[in-house]
Amino acid sequence: MSASSPAAKPVPAADPVVEKLMDGHYDRQLAAFEARIEEAAATLRRAHAAMKAENTLRS
Repeated sequence: MSASSPAAKPVPAADPVVEKLMDGHYDRQLAAFEARIEEAAATLRRAHAAMKAENTLRS
């Protein structure tokens, strides 16, 4: 009888989510979303101010 060698365990494939987490991908995405939200909020504030000024009665 030959000695059976222990079965080599396959190396698990790296999880792409963990890879993205470790290289800062999600931090960059968050920063981009925050910048976009701030830009949209500023645009809405300007539009609101313009509409408010337009609806002001002038004598």
